[in-house]
Amino acid sequence: MSKAEPRQEMRPEMRQEMRPGTAPHRAVSPPLSPPAWQEFVRQRPWLVTLAFVLACLALWELAAARPGRPEYLLGPSQIFTELLALTQGGGLAAQVLASLRRALLGFAIGGGLGLLLGLLAGVSRNFRDLFDLTQAFTHPVPKIALFPVVAVVLGFTDISRVLIIAISAFFPAYLNAVNGALGVNPRLFWVARNVGASRWRSFWQVLLPASLPRAVVGLRISLMVSFVLMVATEVVGHSNGLGAALMRAYREGAYGPMYAGIVCTALCGMAANALLAQASRRLLAWQAHAGGHLG
Repeated sequence: MSKAEPRQEMRPEMRQEMRPGTAPHRAVSPPLSPPAWQEFVRQRPWLVTLAFVLACLALWELAAARPGRPEYLLGPSQIFTELLALTQGGGLAAQVLASLRRALLGFAIGGGLGLLLGLLAGVSRNFRDLFDLTQAFTHPVPKIALFPVVAVVLGFTDISRVLIIAISAFFPAYLNAVNGALGVNPRLFWVARNVGASRWRSFWQVLLPASLPRAVVGLRISLMVSFVLMVATEVVGHSNGLGAALMRAYREGAYGPMYAGIVCTALCGMAANALLAQASRRLLAWQAHAGGHLG
């Protein structure tokens, strides 16, 4: 007769599984971690943009290097070489300064007025009705179509060019400022009035900070529109600047300087937009602490 085997004590988790009416406990496996290269790219999203840009430039260079290509098809290396050649003479710097002066001055006038009047229209129904029909009538008109009319009075001068740029920059800033002001929670004004704040103080301390995120979007659009109209007004009449240089290179068949001027215009616009974005982040630093997201 064999001896009885010693009885093994059942662990608590085993009793949990053997209990009638209960589902057996299954261990949850830890989530799979992404590969190291995916984690590396996720922490550096600019790598995706850089890889896409380099791929496009490589395909462009290959297309420009094939035999029998058109004369006007230049590769990125040729355009970069032409741009370096233009910077050595000093003439490109003068063209850039002339264009930036017109674009930034027109943006400052048009964008500043659009921001101020848009905020006032957002808080005053009478003020909004005063401009509503006017902006609805003039906004769809391409502003470059007004250039000949302005030139009849002022001539093809820098004043007329800055004026057209300012008119074009006004509307994006105005409309976004109006929408930003209309989107402010009315309870904020009630709180300000309850603590004795005047209308002027409510404007600066309540309306302006609350509507600034949407208004900044309008200012960035106005800045890009200013660069578009900068080139458009410089190609008409006797002028200097990047737009005039582009048109002159096109007429002479100098495709290298033409492409180099386009790249230079894009770099100037990108730098101006980056500076405005940096200033916007400083102005909207409070939004990050409040849980917002800055673009």
